[in-house]
Amino acid sequence: MNKNSKIALTAVTIIVIVVALGASLYYLTGNPGATQTNALVPAGNPPSGQLKISGDVAAEENLTISNLTQMPLVNVTNTIKGETANYVGVTLTELLNQTGASWDAGNINVIAGDGYTKTINTYQAYNSTQYNGQEYILAFAKNGQWMDNSEGPLKLITPGLANAYNVMNVEEINLQPWVITINGSVSHPMTLTGSNITSYEVKTVNAPFAPGGEPQRTSDWTGTTLWSILQAAGVSSSAQDVTITAIDGYSKTFTIQQVQTTGMLVGFKENGAYLKPVDGQPFRLFVPTEDFKWGNYWVRWITQITVS
Repeated sequence: MNKNSKIALTAVTIIVIVVALGASLYYLTGNPGATQTNALVPAGNPPSGQLKISGDVAAEENLTISNLTQMPLVNVTNTIKGETANYVGVTLTELLNQTGASWDAGNINVIAGDGYTKTINTYQAYNSTQYNGQEYILAFAKNGQWMDNSEGPLKLITPGLANAYNVMNVEEINLQPWVITINGSVSHPMTLTGSNITSYEVKTVNAPFAPGGEPQRTSDWTGTTLWSILQAAGVSSSAQDVTITAIDGYSKTFTIQQVQTTGMLVGFKENGAYLKPVDGQPFRLFVPTEDFKWGNYWVRWITQITVS
């Protein structure tokens, strides 16, 4: 074997070793589906309970506890009526991602076997994932053991919310669309959802956006013109202002003239893709002008538009 052949063989051998080591590290330490997730699942067979996913989804389906264990899992410690325990399960946000929730899903109705129901909106579910250990989860394990029928086999755990939201014996997750209310100085108060918002004037505009704490980016923003919505609602000729309010209470007020001249959109897509939760899914105000490119003007999670 000549010198060049030996060098080539050595190089190939090194590449094979590197690839093998990389794969080993991925599956042993970096792949949550292989090690980190399974480590949270109790020993033995899971209970036989099922979870129905219904409502604002691509297709209704029934999941087993075993199905849930295959999803990315988290564990949270929560105190309920004086008892502190560690729970393992899937976050509500991840559950929606895994089960084909519609892009405009708004309310998550968590329904127990006896019909008891508590409602959490998709913003609350997403926001909880921003705080480690505070995630809202659908739990199947407690203190390292499968939950039995006294609490489970599935239980909603909501750190920080009232005990009434920790729903036991969950059998169904029913999703309902996000709703924007148009009210105030209009002759036809109305509501918007993902199913009717495209009935008005839809536009795609290329504009800069400067979110707080992140680099500015320029994207193609798609939404329904706010002015066409107000016209459909019968905006009063004497109206002067429009207030856009988010589900968390944050709001911004603009003049009617600003609404008309800036081409504001009740937006739902960036570069052809529906908004992500961090960007205000399902609806965010887009203000496609240089003067209003800042994130504080682009109200996320719009739930109300009030004319005054």
